[in-house]
Amino acid sequence: MEGDSEIAQILLPPHAMAKGGNDVIYAWLARYQAAKSRGEDVVNGTIGALLDDDGELILNPIVGQVLNELTDVDKGAYSPLPGLPEFRETAQKLAIGPKLQQLRNLGLETEAVASPGGCGALYLSARNLLSSSDSILVRSTYWGPYKTIAEECGLNLVDWPLVSESSNDNSVVDRTILSDRIKSLVSSQGRILAWLNDPAHNPTGMSLNAQERAEVLTCFVDAAKQNPEAGFTLLLDTAYALYANEPHGWTDTVIEFIDDWPSNLLLCWAFSASKSHTIYGLRCGALVMAHPSREFVDRMVPMLVHTGRGTWSGSPRMPQAMVSTIHNSGELEPSWDAIRGGLSEMLVQRRRLLLDAGKGLPFDPSHDGYFAHISDPNPVELCEAIAERGVYVVPLSKGVRIGVCSLPTNKAARAGEAIADAWRSLGRSED
Repeated sequence: MEGDSEIAQILLPPHAMAKGGNDVIYAWLARYQAAKSRGEDVVNGTIGALLDDDGELILNPIVGQVLNELTDVDKGAYSPLPGLPEFRETAQKLAIGPKLQQLRNLGLETEAVASPGGCGALYLSARNLLSSSDSILVRSTYWGPYKTIAEECGLNLVDWPLVSESSNDNSVVDRTILSDRIKSLVSSQGRILAWLNDPAHNPTGMSLNAQERAEVLTCFVDAAKQNPEAGFTLLLDTAYALYANEPHGWTDTVIEFIDDWPSNLLLCWAFSASKSHTIYGLRCGALVMAHPSREFVDRMVPMLVHTGRGTWSGSPRMPQAMVSTIHNSGELEPSWDAIRGGLSEMLVQRRRLLLDAGKGLPFDPSHDGYFAHISDPNPVELCEAIAERGVYVVPLSKGVRIGVCSLPTNKAARAGEAIADAWRSLGRSED
């Protein structure tokens, strides 16, 4: 009988043979858990979920209450393929914010299609807004599954700098390189799809300010006007936005540009309820769209539904019903929001303690959300040194990710001290 590798080559085509499912985040979480089970005094900075100071998963109690009180139909029935109508409207309100109606009144039509989490929304865009072998435009530091989604759709990634190396102004946006990347992609493929994880970027926690948002949008608006024969989509991955200081800052920025919005520019939001509603595993999200043409956004819906039907069949109904129930209740929504606000303040406190203790190290800009990140050419070596000090974090391709969301508040400073000590012990240079 043939060996395993020979059998695999017989049964599997080359593109499947190249795939692998190991996840570095879960591998380092397992190492933390093993150390804890041995009775070691260790700190968990690995996982991307909100944990309390005892290391237990946090579930917003309003969310738990509403899930328990849903009807049997909402617990077990199929959702309409585009999503529950009330959820589709609620997703737009949560993604775009309190100025949704103003955005509509000023001339942008909006629509949404439910998806299994924000990841599903990203997949819908990748599958439908580019052709095979095209490239998605991303920033140079990004959430690892971006590459996985792109590969599953037969696409590539092209990046532009997370932080500008120019010292000419106070902006992190390198407009020259961003415009050059857009120009090159227009020339080579005729359509642009850009994924921009902002605010509260994963894995750094960086958020663009009003000036920087305007600079980014200017690059896309100008390119669309200069290339009316090309199609442009800017998708905002806002998975962590409701833990940001400006959760809907992009809406304010878009409103400034709306009077002269080019018809070949589509704006999207990848909305996720995973973090905001602490329901990571229930897979609830939506692709939210804004464009001047009602006919166009209506045309998008059956196209996206077709992709969903052929990929995951339909998005789960139960979390859609829960989100809609909370945000259409004058009593439940304020209670949910008060708890979410408290969790956001907890993240602010943990981040401050972490960064203060690690002062002097070259952390990437970190303002909001679940994570902080320190760039490093050998992240595995650095993580091993940090682990020797009882703190477990995650080596990514360009540095080390620290899960602010999982650090106990009373151990956040210890984590920063361990990272600083490990950094210096390895002879790394400081700022």
